[in-house]
Amino acid sequence: MLKSKLLASTVIVAAAAAVAAAPASAAKLKLSGYYEAWVGVGADGVASQVNNFDVKHDSEVNFDWKQKLKNGMTVGGRMELEAGTGTTTGNNTWDETSMYVKGSFGKFQIGNNDPAASYVGSVKGVGPVGIVKSDAGDWVGLSGNQTIDNDNDVGMGDNQKITYFLPKMGALSAAVSYMPDASGGTATDYDDTETSGDRDGISAMAKYAGKAGKTKYSLAVGYSQVDTGSVTEDGWNMGVNIGQGAVTLTAFHAVEDNGSGTKNKDTGAAIMYKLNKSDTVSLQYGFAENEPSSGTDKKTTVTTAGYSKNLGGGVKFEGSIFNIDDDQGSGSSNNVSENGVVAGFKIKF
Repeated sequence: MLKSKLLASTVIVAAAAAVAAAPASAAKLKLSGYYEAWVGVGADGVASQVNNFDVKHDSEVNFDWKQKLKNGMTVGGRMELEAGTGTTTGNNTWDETSMYVKGSFGKFQIGNNDPAASYVGSVKGVGPVGIVKSDAGDWVGLSGNQTIDNDNDVGMGDNQKITYFLPKMGALSAAVSYMPDASGGTATDYDDTETSGDRDGISAMAKYAGKAGKTKYSLAVGYSQVDTGSVTEDGWNMGVNIGQGAVTLTAFHAVEDNGSGTKNKDTGAAIMYKLNKSDTVSLQYGFAENEPSSGTDKKTTVTTAGYSKNLGGGVKFEGSIFNIDDDQGSGSSNNVSENGVVAGFKIKF
């Protein structure tokens, strides 16, 4: 017993000495995140909802860290914690987690993060209900609707990968990603036991951004490809951003081919107008179409008008009026065309 206490005391003293001897300039950690609380009214759609009036929330805590080295390079990273308390998959779990090394050579990003083509860009708008991976389905009962998506990841998602961002060359910027396999970082500490699934995923993006008078603009294109073990999936996407004064116009188009004859096509456009320093409005339109190798095409359209008022201190009041039209094919009993209204608060910290 005496020997065990002596050993424990020795370990504690040694740990304290190690901490005291640690470099004073540790990597700097920044805590941030958001909390969204919404109330709204939707419709039954194809379901029999308990109540058309509902309350929903979303929240996330982000940990950002970085350290500038004596050789001029910067090492940093980000960890995103889904902070919801429900039982839905993804709550109370880590989302994207990655680190980077940045210098005059560009930037290397390693870990669970988006592929290069995802940096092509999306539409810009305000309000709780947008068109990209829209929340409209949270308020209206749907069945098998097509998700409007712009990232062109062909299934790579946030799987572990390496992304290299080239140094900017004037108005031109570019990035390329490589995903060895479908590692998600959850099975084991290193998640290196994959024997099947997606592998050898590549993704690339190029963007040209410039200014003509008072107008700022950018045009980006991306390409992605992944080997599923049986077929090769690929896709391309493009994004446009034009801004002048209080007006911002954005649009995207993406096409993914699953290698077996089925294609997903996604298109979105938005106009955002800043009324004054605190008030902003927007109008967004999105369209997704699934074209199978055989059978009926499926189409989903989302149109949403949004309003945002900046109350200061990272707090905004926002609202959306939306319509979702889900076409599962002629004569399908699952076809839906419904409206909804959602409003609430968004807090960034």
